[in-house]
Amino acid sequence: MQTYEGNTIDASNSDKLKARLDRNCKKILASRYITAYILKSVVPEYRDCDINKVMKLIGKREISKTTVDMDIPPIVQNESAEDNSINEGQRFYDIKFTARTPQDQTIALIINIEIQNEIKKYHLIKRAEYYCARLISAQYNSVFTGSDFDKIQKVYSIWICTSPDAKHRNTISLYKMNRENLIGNYTDSEEDKRYYDLMNIIMVYLGDSQTKECGGIIRMLYSLLVANLSPYEKKKIAHEEFGVPIVQEFDKEVDDMCDISTLYISQGVAQGIAQGIAQGMAQGMAQGVAKGALEEKIKTIIKLFKKGMPVADIADTVELTISETEKIIKENL
Repeated sequence: MQTYEGNTIDASNSDKLKARLDRNCKKILASRYITAYILKSVVPEYRDCDINKVMKLIGKREISKTTVDMDIPPIVQNESAEDNSINEGQRFYDIKFTARTPQDQTIALIINIEIQNEIKKYHLIKRAEYYCARLISAQYNSVFTGSDFDKIQKVYSIWICTSPDAKHRNTISLYKMNRENLIGNYTDSEEDKRYYDLMNIIMVYLGDSQTKECGGIIRMLYSLLVANLSPYEKKKIAHEEFGVPIVQEFDKEVDDMCDISTLYISQGVAQGIAQGIAQGMAQGMAQGVAKGALEEKIKTIIKLFKKGMPVADIADTVELTISETEKIIKENL
């Protein structure tokens, strides 16, 4: 076992924890009630529909199973396709499913939900447009054949942005195709819109749940995915404020997500310290950072101990010896 003073951080371990955390978040969003609540909150077709009816209209949700780039041959996937080096360069929809509309249940929508944790170099809207285009083109030879374009199904790509910049926080935006008259005053009928209103992007930008602007679906998603709350507090908000049934599967997913998040943060702190020392930080600064990191480790140790994790497993998680871990527990309980 590596000691706290002489540890060498394995960056791949942090990547594996991040992949597990991402997949767990996707599982929570793909639970039938949460998916239905998202649709009712942001997709116009479901806005006036009872949540229980929306749940019945939703098909099976696939998590990281369908490639965005359908012209790339499929590759056998493991538990976390996005973390598999053999799949490098391939993109998978986070969550993809079909749902019938309450207005006409013979009409199906193809829906994709994505979780975006970081701001990339490219503009996110362009990526979302590409995903929509792929959702349309993938219907060839499955939804329609030849030139029977009238059968193309409407698509939605919904993006949950967990760390937006200040100007976007606590907002939900819909991007869709609209017609603009260059000459003339023709007005679209609803039937007209059905023939071009096929690609829709919805950006959900989360924000601090303590602000007055943060309410409804934004507060629910922020509380579940971002807020530094205990599993009990997360489930309490979901159940009491938003009516989420606390079934065994949902209960377990929230607990697991919080545990993985704690380990990921702890690993990140330790990795940051090791990198800082390796770069020749001044001794006084290194000691200050180490002290702060040790305080974080202490919090993690006490939290995991109270949850019933064996001391040996805790020591291995935070990269201390068993004796060091036992001493911290004794001094802080």
